[in-house]
Amino acid sequence: MAISLLLALALLSATAPFATDMYLPTLPAISEEFNAPDSVVQLTLSGFFVGMAVGQLTVGPISDAIGRRKLLIGGAIVALVASAMAALAPSIAVFVIARVLQGLGGGACVVLSRAMVPDLLFGREAAKTFSMLMAILAIAPAIAPIAGGLLAEPIGWRGIYWVLTALHAAQLLVVLLIVPETGGKSPAGGSFLRRVLGNYASVLKSLRFWGFLTSMAFAFASMFCYIAASAFVFQYEFGFSPRAYAAAFALNAAGMCVGSFVNSRYIDKLGTKKMLLGGVAMAVTGNVLLFIVAMSGAGVGWLVLALLLCVSPNGVIMGNSTAMATGVMRERAGSVTAIMGFGQSVLAAAVGPIMGLGGNTALTMSIGMFICILISGCGALLATRGYSD
Repeated sequence: MAISLLLALALLSATAPFATDMYLPTLPAISEEFNAPDSVVQLTLSGFFVGMAVGQLTVGPISDAIGRRKLLIGGAIVALVASAMAALAPSIAVFVIARVLQGLGGGACVVLSRAMVPDLLFGREAAKTFSMLMAILAIAPAIAPIAGGLLAEPIGWRGIYWVLTALHAAQLLVVLLIVPETGGKSPAGGSFLRRVLGNYASVLKSLRFWGFLTSMAFAFASMFCYIAASAFVFQYEFGFSPRAYAAAFALNAAGMCVGSFVNSRYIDKLGTKKMLLGGVAMAVTGNVLLFIVAMSGAGVGWLVLALLLCVSPNGVIMGNSTAMATGVMRERAGSVTAIMGFGQSVLAAAVGPIMGLGGNTALTMSIGMFICILISGCGALLATRGYSD
C-alpha cells in the first residue's frame, strides 16, 4: 500500500475520535452560553455516538453492494457541513442536531477506511495496516481532550469546532485526491435491500466472526477502562500533576505504537494467529501483574510497568482480530467492519460510567481491564480454533 493512501486511511480513522472528545473541556462553557442544563448539553455526546453507530451500521453493508468511494465522499461532506453547523449553532437544539450529523458522517468515514484495507491487502499485510489503524483509534480519544484543553481558552468551543471543520475538510480533500474505489464486490442478484440484509445475515451466522468481534471489542474496552480511570488513579491516588500524568500516558501510548511495530515486524515470520494469541498472552500477564500491584499497594513504578504490559499488546490484538475477521469474509468487509465498529463503540461508551461507579481507583481499573481482556482472550481462542494463515 502506498504511504499516501496509508496516511489517508489513518486520517479517516482518527478524525471521528477527535470529534468525539476534543470539545469535552468546553462543555461547561457550552452550557453557559446556551443557558442549557448539563443533562441537555451531554446529549451532544450521546447524539454523536448514536449518529456514529447508525453511520457504521448502514454505510458498511451498503458499500459492499455499491462501492466505497462515493459513500466515503458523502460521509466526509456530511461531517464537514455538520462541523461548520455546530460552530455556527444559534441554539442547543441546532448544536445537538449538528452533532448527530457529525457522528453519522464520521461513522461512515471510520467504517469505510477499515473496509478498504481487505479490499487492497491480504492476510498478514492487512494485519499490519489494521494494527496501526487500531492503535490510532485507541490513542486518539485520550489525546483529543488534552488538545481541546489547550485550545479552549484561546479560541473557545466554537473555535474548536472550526478546527474540526478544517480536519474534515482535509478528510474530504484526501478522499478526492488519493483514495481510489476499492469495494462493491458482494455477490450480485436480488434487490438492493435484500443484498444488504443478506450481507449482514451471512456475517452474523459465522461463529468465527463472533470470536473475532469479541476479541477486538473487549480488547478495546480494556483500553477504555484505562483511559476512563487512569487520570483519577495517577492524580488522586499517587499525587501526579496533570503534566506528570500526561507523561505517563504518553509512555503507554508509545507502548501501543511499539506493539504495532513489533506486529508488523514479526507477522510475516509468525503469522496472524500466533501474533494474536501472543498479544493476548502478554496482555493477560500484564493484567495479572496490575491486579497484584493494585491489591498490594506497590509503588507507582510497578503500576506504570504493569499498565505498559497491559496496553502495549492492544494494537496487536485489535489489528489482527480485525484483519482475520475481514480476511475470511473479504467480499463482505463493509458489513464486517460495520458490526465490529458498532460493538467497539457500544462497549467503549459503557465502560466509562462503570469505572466511575467503582470510584476510579487502581483496583477498580485493574478489575475492569482484567475482566475485559479475559473475555477478549476467550474470543480469540474461539475464533482461531482450526484457523490457519
